[in-house]
Amino acid sequence: MFRLYAMVGVVLFIVGVAGVSTINRATNYTPAKASVFLIDRKCDIIETETGPDGHKSSRAYNGECKSADDAWDKAKSKHDDKISGRATVKVTYIAPKDGSSQTSELHFTARDDEFYELKAGDEINILVRNDDPTQIIKA
Repeated sequence: MFRLYAMVGVVLFIVGVAGVSTINRATNYTPAKASVFLIDRKCDIIETETGPDGHKSSRAYNGECKSADDAWDKAKSKHDDKISGRATVKVTYIAPKDGSSQTSELHFTARDDEFYELKAGDEINILVRNDDPTQIIKA
């Protein structure tokens, strides 16, 4: 019986946290469109190959993602655990509350699809903080 109460308690806690997060977004943020103008990606790619004799060899690439052209192209298509990294995406947008032009940045890791897919010129959905138009989060 105690397990049932515990499970119900956990479910209610998760629903409560999700509800608070949704209410926070709805009351403190306003949706807007942002234009990506610069992306700084840093990658750690481990590429493993198996030779004809069955022997495995691996190479590591660290630093700018584009400096590891072939490995980056393969890693982008796979989205596997052998790539880690972070991307700082700089965006421009018009703050919905006061109409001012703003510049800010978002951060992504290799676990986010945006890490692989975003490029300069793309438009993305963001949420702009109502009381501080310089603060944004991913929509």
